Amino acid sequence: METMYRKTTFPTGFGQANVHIITGGVNTGKTTRLLSIYREIKLGDGFINTKIFEAGKHSGQRIVRLSTGDSEDFSFKKEFIPLNWDEEYSFDVYSFSKRGLMFAYKTVSDIIIKKVEPVFIDEIGPLELQKKRFFDMFTLLLKIKKEIYVTVRSSCVENIIKEFGIEKYQTIGI
Repeated sequence: METMYRKTTFPTGFGQANVHIITGGVNTGKTTRLLSIYREIKLGDGFINTKIFEAGKHSGQRIVRLSTGDSEDFSFKKEFIPLNWDEEYSFDVYSFSKRGLMFAYKTVSDIIIKKVEPVFIDEIGPLELQKKRFFDMFTLLLKIKKEIYVTVRSSCVENIIKEFGIEKYQTIGI
């Protein structure tokens, strides 16, 4: 597991996967659409990020595996960080958990080992453009998987396609 998580750089331009990019602005329903596609086709595995609310305020996200419902705290806004939080890094107002990232990488590792397709990833965006969060995971999936569904903010789509050398894709707008 550690070797998958280790920050490495893979060459871009694999372009072999057929990538379905679910795109829209922040809070427009990309995750909901990804989940509905997973439920409609009844195949594959991956993860989504669900919102955590405290006292009616959006405080963070949990990462949830689609096939099992298992989950892990993934990120919190800085004013909501719980005790014993295991921050891997922060971005903007968010702190990201090392355990949450490991959960995502373990999920994808299991998907790869079991040769499950399609793969569902929520989301690829600004952090991956900085070669953080799911960068290595997504790069590897593009190299070895045939079918990927991914959410991407509309403001990042062109840069994601270019950065990862995605050749075969379709966009699904929200």
